Amino acid sequence: MLFRLFSFLLSFLLLTAPIKTFALESNIDLTSAQTSVGKRFAKVFCEAKTGGVNSETASEYALNNTYLKFVAFPDDKQYLDDLWSFTSKTINENCGDFVDIDELEELEIFFKEEGIIASNRELYLPAFENN
Repeated sequence: MLFRLFSFLLSFLLLTAPIKTFALESNIDLTSAQTSVGKRFAKVFCEAKTGGVNSETASEYALNNTYLKFVAFPDDKQYLDDLWSFTSKTINENCGDFVDIDELEELEIFFKEEGIIASNRELYLPAFENN
């Protein structure tokens, strides 16, 4: 009897675990995004800027060394605005002396565009037909 109960519970857990994982991947909350994307992006960007790299190169470097281009954000403009607000504040705190207003505005456009691209990856990737 105990074996059957254990088998049932194990089967139930194995069947529901992938469903829960999929649900979490498709809906990342803002706090998690701030930690996994915003803080990391700001850190890598600031390391590059304080190392003497221009903003364009620093933003590309930060993009390629963070989760920004891999995370699917909710389809909500306010979500990206809030994430950028957090990220820009972190950048200002960590390397504000190395970034001027114009660079920060360009970085905002870059950051939000990359967030939209990541969330709509299927719109930007080529479709291959099976012949």
